[in-house]
Amino acid sequence: MKRIFASYPHIDGQYGRVHPFKLALGGMLLLGIVWLGSHATHTLMNIRQHNALLEQRTYEVPWSLMQLQLEMGRFLDAVRLRHADAITQEEFMLRYDILWSRTPILLSNQFKNTLSERPDLWLLIRQIDTRVHELEPSVQALQPGAADYLLILTELSPYLEPLSRTVTATMHDNVRFYAEYDQAYRKLGKQLYHQIIGLFIVLGLLLLLLFRELRRYWQLQQQDPLTGLPNRFALQRHLTPMIEQAVPFSVTVLELKDFTEYHHRFGFKVIDSLLQECCLRLQHSLQPHEFIAQPDQNGVMIVARGVVELEEVRAQMSRFRQALAEKAVIDAHNFYMEPIMGVVLYPADADNLVDLLARGELALELCKKNKSPYVFFDPSLLKEMSRRQQLAKDLPAALDSGSLSLQLQPVVEWPGRQCIGLQVLMSWHHPSFGVISTTELLRVTEQYQRSESLTLWALRSVCAQLTTWQRYSSASLFISLKIPTALFRAGVEQSLLQVLESYAVSPESLVLEISENVAMKDPRESMIIMEGIRAAGIRIIMSEFGSGCSALGYLSQLPLNWLQLDPTFCSGIEHEGGPRRQLETLVAMGQLLQLPIIHCGVDHPAELAVLETLASPLLVQGDTVGEILLATEVRAWLEQYGQQ
Repeated sequence: MKRIFASYPHIDGQYGRVHPFKLALGGMLLLGIVWLGSHATHTLMNIRQHNALLEQRTYEVPWSLMQLQLEMGRFLDAVRLRHADAITQEEFMLRYDILWSRTPILLSNQFKNTLSERPDLWLLIRQIDTRVHELEPSVQALQPGAADYLLILTELSPYLEPLSRTVTATMHDNVRFYAEYDQAYRKLGKQLYHQIIGLFIVLGLLLLLLFRELRRYWQLQQQDPLTGLPNRFALQRHLTPMIEQAVPFSVTVLELKDFTEYHHRFGFKVIDSLLQECCLRLQHSLQPHEFIAQPDQNGVMIVARGVVELEEVRAQMSRFRQALAEKAVIDAHNFYMEPIMGVVLYPADADNLVDLLARGELALELCKKNKSPYVFFDPSLLKEMSRRQQLAKDLPAALDSGSLSLQLQPVVEWPGRQCIGLQVLMSWHHPSFGVISTTELLRVTEQYQRSESLTLWALRSVCAQLTTWQRYSSASLFISLKIPTALFRAGVEQSLLQVLESYAVSPESLVLEISENVAMKDPRESMIIMEGIRAAGIRIIMSEFGSGCSALGYLSQLPLNWLQLDPTFCSGIEHEGGPRRQLETLVAMGQLLQLPIIHCGVDHPAELAVLETLASPLLVQGDTVGEILLATEVRAWLEQYGQQ
């Protein structure tokens, strides 16, 4: 959790943060958009008001007045023609009806609001309407040659001239009105045009600013925030075109040796600076055809386009090692960067991106395991991985079917050859892969999280026969069982006690083997776990003792019952020299700690004779004192040697 919130030395306050100037510019652009938008809205409202005024000044009133004038002139002509008997009565009445229909239109509610602003025009139309209606009897009675036509002409003719003047004045007034409003429209339109252009310009600038920030953010998303190198996403974008075009290249996965442990010793700030220095040196050592990326926090990948020959790759790795060889001083600490590298080639080792990167990581892991400076990927690694995966997949069925074999190696007290314990070993005759040894079986179960089920199976299998074996041993016979790393945790004794109780086996009959490497990985936590195991009545052996990772102070505090030497320490002791002196030192250390030592790997009588000169009595394991036994052979062996 602390690593998540740790600040990066060279990007603190910059990575992912927008510059204040850009924030101010963006704010001003937003204000500009709001200002121009509000003014454009105001202009549109003014245009709408002008439209409302124009609706009040339509051409319908002038057109209707003109029609009234025209129809009145036609009717007066029709009166004259009827007097002269030039038209029929029906045609004459048709003209009258047309004239009669014109005034109601102007006097309707449709034009009332418009005409109410001009009382003189309104009065004129009312008078014409009145006269037209009053003359209806005379019109109907008019005959050709009658003198009544003069009455009609006298009543209506005076209205033609004022009506004509009114129509002309109305048309001139409308022309002036439309001219004025046309200028206002042009002014408003020009304002709106400029405001819209300004709005688009400001909006374009804002979009440009946002696009630049988006592009910057996109670029940052393709960089590691600490070193600035391209990240996994950028690496994939770089590799994908080359794979699609079938361009050969090599991928070198590089990490610094002991880099993970450095974080705990020096803290993130110092190691982050160290990683920055490492990446900077590697960048400066790159050639034009090489591309470097940092897909994770611990290491980098270098892609070399066109490099597929092993000699070229070795020259490349030598260049990298030389670039990192010079001492780096970080916060007064002197670092000598030692790279470890795994190499994979395209298309020889993989033909797709996923397999390529996975196999590069696999080569790096093998490099760490073998403690080599570099490792080239080998197809045999995949076969071994596939083999282990299949073993892990088949193991549950093997446990249920009883396909695993139980083996036991006696722990003998010498002289006397009295058996005091049996070390539990296992083997598996796999139908496809043959016999799987105890070492490989434990390694596979540890790697694929099957350790607990295998350990409990072995414990149940032994406990089912232990009470029988103890009857044939004069001592309190115990069984020793190796605890895998994944199972070495607080509370492990609870699941073991449940098995012991189900078979009515005393906890003292079980001894757990805990390797020196596992115990010394975190001595304080190991002490807590071991104290819980001892409190449950289960005894403890530290196996593989002498591997060189134990501190005497911690060893004296751990609740141990025995020390079990690594089998290699009993090899070659029959001759004077280094192996014997090393063994004497370990025996002396055991005596200093007051802990019995179990000597493993004693396969020759000469080795046993040397051990007799060092200490007596001895606790010994090996072919000289007792070969590995099947579960069915233990009873017979104990009958012969268990009670001596």
